[in-house]
Amino acid sequence: MMNEKELLRQAESMKPWLVECYQALHRRPEPPLHETATHRWLRNRLDELGVEYLAPAENITIGLLDSGRPGACVGLRCDTDALLVQEETGLPFASENPGVMHACGHDAHMTAGLGAARLLSAHRDEWRGRVKLIFQPAEEAEGGADLVIATGLVDDVDVFFGLHVWSPYETGTLHVAPVAVSASVDMFSLRVSGRGGHGATPEKCADAVVAGAAVVSALQTVVSRGLSPMQPAVLTIGSFHAGTAGNIIAQEAELRGTLRALDEDTRRRGVALLERTAAAAAQAFGCAATLVNRRVSDVVINDGRAAQIALECARELVPAERIGGQRPMMLGDDFANYSAIAPGCYVQVGIASEEKGTCAAHHNGCFRVDEDVLPVCAAWMAAFAMRSGECWKR
Repeated sequence: MMNEKELLRQAESMKPWLVECYQALHRRPEPPLHETATHRWLRNRLDELGVEYLAPAENITIGLLDSGRPGACVGLRCDTDALLVQEETGLPFASENPGVMHACGHDAHMTAGLGAARLLSAHRDEWRGRVKLIFQPAEEAEGGADLVIATGLVDDVDVFFGLHVWSPYETGTLHVAPVAVSASVDMFSLRVSGRGGHGATPEKCADAVVAGAAVVSALQTVVSRGLSPMQPAVLTIGSFHAGTAGNIIAQEAELRGTLRALDEDTRRRGVALLERTAAAAAQAFGCAATLVNRRVSDVVINDGRAAQIALECARELVPAERIGGQRPMMLGDDFANYSAIAPGCYVQVGIASEEKGTCAAHHNGCFRVDEDVLPVCAAWMAAFAMRSGECWKR
């Protein structure tokens, strides 16, 4: 089996190609569920590399790499969607699609996947097993992982690997640990229904605006008073829409938000408290509150064995002082949903550099990826696939 240092050396030698791929993807972002041109572009690159692929949908592509020797089947997840964010970086390869931007690094993840495919394809006789390179749509809370899973084409994967570039960490550092990395995500809407009427006769109405405001205030107690302080959770109302004019008492209001937790019991209790608290607050003002909740993704928990393999690879790729652990975060990632099939490991690669201007937060119009990390991202993906193909057993 090829060692990690040689993988990284070869990945560094193809850096100009990786940068070219990254900039091309960054220039033409597409929002969740609409990544069709992105996938046509990806398939052309796979064709150039001689890598076969499955295309069960216009925005799902699964690259197939077979060593021809027995071993595990490893799934490498690369998300492909962009965000509805206006780019403000001023880069020469900035988004050409107004209001849409790769502001979370998915362009770097696709590039790393292509780089891993190039490395693995060039050295098929030096590893065992099979690799499925999963170019997944709609990671940004739109159920993309579930769309891939529904195809049945990753049912044979033995272990999954996901990589995310991460602006809170110093550039070039590699981060992995056997912990819960990110939270479960529920996205919900609350419809507050009252009785509309003239603004001059409030006694004849049930004001959905007032009731909705009370619901927002009451929901602040779900986490602070309804859940254990020993179990992290966060509830956010991000949208409140009601009314049509200043002299009309609104009959309906719609609130939208998200609930996140780091364990399933807290998640279930949080949703139940959300529904009960909203209903009681609305009822106090003569209104009703109806909850529609959508479970988007589960908690991302790194499997111990998979994390150990990723750590062993990292130790061969970079000096010990460039390796760090991971801490739980309340952000979510539907990479978690693949755990219904097999264990997985979700790692992070730091990109933050004041000098290079790559410290902006994710989902921000000034977000940038340090292109110098692209080779190590590709090498880490390929190294995990090689080691896991050799030693992974269910």
